[in-house]
Amino acid sequence: MKNNALIFRLYLWVVFLFAGQIGYSALPENLPPHPRILLNKNELSLIKGKISKQNWATKYFNSLKSNADGWLKREVKLPDRGGQWYHYYSCPEHGARLRTESPTRHVCPVDGKVFTGYPYDDVVISSEHNGYANALKTLGIVYQLTGDKKYADKGKQILLAYAERYNSYRLHNIKNEEKIGGGKVGPQTLDESTWLITMIEGADCIWNELTDSEKSKVSDGLVRPATDIIRKHKMGIHNIQCWKNSAVGLGGLLIGDMALVKEAIEGESGYFNQMKKGITPDGAWYEGAWGYHFYTVSAVIHLTEGAYHSGINLYGSELKKMFDAPISMAMPNLELPAFNDSGSVKIPSQASLYEAAFARYKDNKYLAVIETGSRANINALLYGQEYAGKKPIISFSSANFPNSGYAILCSGQGTDATWFCIDYGPHGGGHGHPDKLGFVLYGFGDVLAPDPGTANYGVPIQANWFRTTIAHNTLTVNETSQKPAEGKCLAFINDKDFDAVLCQAGNIYDGVSFYRAVGLFEGKLLVFVDIVESRTNSILDIAYHQTGKLITDVGTAISKLSDKPGYSQLRSLKEVSTLDGLVLNFKSSSGKDLSWMMSAGEHTRFITGTGVGKHTEDRVPLVIARRNSTTTFIWAVLIGSNVSTNLIQSVSLQKGSASPAAVKIQFNNKTHILVSNPHNNDYVVGGKSYNTILAHFLNKGGNNFTPIQSK
Repeated sequence: MKNNALIFRLYLWVVFLFAGQIGYSALPENLPPHPRILLNKNELSLIKGKISKQNWATKYFNSLKSNADGWLKREVKLPDRGGQWYHYYSCPEHGARLRTESPTRHVCPVDGKVFTGYPYDDVVISSEHNGYANALKTLGIVYQLTGDKKYADKGKQILLAYAERYNSYRLHNIKNEEKIGGGKVGPQTLDESTWLITMIEGADCIWNELTDSEKSKVSDGLVRPATDIIRKHKMGIHNIQCWKNSAVGLGGLLIGDMALVKEAIEGESGYFNQMKKGITPDGAWYEGAWGYHFYTVSAVIHLTEGAYHSGINLYGSELKKMFDAPISMAMPNLELPAFNDSGSVKIPSQASLYEAAFARYKDNKYLAVIETGSRANINALLYGQEYAGKKPIISFSSANFPNSGYAILCSGQGTDATWFCIDYGPHGGGHGHPDKLGFVLYGFGDVLAPDPGTANYGVPIQANWFRTTIAHNTLTVNETSQKPAEGKCLAFINDKDFDAVLCQAGNIYDGVSFYRAVGLFEGKLLVFVDIVESRTNSILDIAYHQTGKLITDVGTAISKLSDKPGYSQLRSLKEVSTLDGLVLNFKSSSGKDLSWMMSAGEHTRFITGTGVGKHTEDRVPLVIARRNSTTTFIWAVLIGSNVSTNLIQSVSLQKGSASPAAVKIQFNNKTHILVSNPHNNDYVVGGKSYNTILAHFLNKGGNNFTPIQSK
């Protein structure tokens, strides 16, 4: 047995090196005694020291103990069946999350409509199961920190109740079918995994209080059947598989089954391959949704911490990148945009993850997240480090992330900064949205031009709005959403008082090419040059969504544009058709002035109205500029003031048979020319010839334009 353990240890080390990890320590010959997942005996004195000396730790521990004391008085009465998918827990009409008034009464917050029965009652049952798992974990932690056996005894009641009951629950999925992919406690192996992880972490804390027969009952009646259900369903490289790996790996660590640990770490879909294949070189999770990025980190941290306390170090360089990337790509308020199937994510809300990251990696920039967030979380209590001195200041600047497919233009720091991010990268798999070259704009300390994010998947509005192209700040052709595609950044400029990017969208529509150049001037003026090349006459819509209110009243009311997905959700529509361009004035949500403008020159049908915000009755102003053939939309957003005349105009720089797209900008007593030239055509500025694909020229007087930066 000793030789076999040594061979296995060396084998894992070789596998680890092959996987490209750094810092890995292989499995020990023997697992340490329990507890060995959330914490170990050697850490107890340190944790108790925090509780006695640090106010935040004292307060948080007291809340845990109060919760545990409450459970001492409660009867353990498990639900009679498993629960259902939380994505069903929304109003089918409005898409708003329901409010639970009782286990059988579920209320829409928009119109007060009451829903009862399946699946709503069963979603609440899922919450009951999770409540029992969290209770077991809390009781186990409090037992370890107090030594009071009454907490272990109550935890044992919950654990043994599930060990007795688990196999009697019916296997079911989100369609209530008895199929692989479903669970017994939850409707997916994902839900089964998240629940089981919490159960195991709690069970490990009280394991030494179980008799041998009780340990066998838990192993054979709960851990093995649950991990078997989870293991039968394979997800490849996916955030869900990361949760499944943690459940299987922790199950192995709890009961001492090294085959389960091995599968979770080095299996085909195991931890090593998730790190190797799921993380872009920029550090972002491949699905392109920041909510799922942190959801993945939340999944793997259970396995990495359980392994760490069992003598296995999985904290490699790839996982560290997942902590670094969000900070590098965040808005100046440490918020991340709602790209793809995600809401916006405030990084300080993930402070608990950064507590573990700082404990293991000792990177001081994580302290900026920890201090901005809250230390009232279990990771801070168990792993949080004390530190002296000022927190690091995170600076924000323009940057391009070609592997993740984000280009950021940023000017200034703090509340007054302007931040813009365009999404040109990979589609994002099953959680991707049809939004190539869509963007988010931040200013005045908040999001000004939003990405719609996502609704619960189980309601119609998800497909009818959130997953449509018109819901995003980009191009829609023929009122039909883009195909999944991956674009490319063709040029990127970062200079004093000026930043710019030129991207192509990829194969978003047959016979259509879309190039978007964006320049940020002095942190206040964003200028867009949108080149759309179409081999046939098509309806070309450029949409812009702006939080707050549209102040300008323009055009004639129309009933609707279309019944197609996305367009059917537009309201309060007005239109005006003109060759003269258009200026629209807005007030941001905080009451600040902004202007949207499009240059004169081409006949354009402008449509104003509102789209969907958090739900169908939360309305966000938008403007659509519509044309019908190959064209260049030249437009701008001015942050901080309103204008009554155009600041931008199209100019011709033709030399030979073709000319690039160019715009003259008159701003703050300066005259600029921004050139977008994706086909490398020759052109002339100020009497000189150029063919760069992206360029910025500044007027030095008369017809003297000097190239400031070009690519």
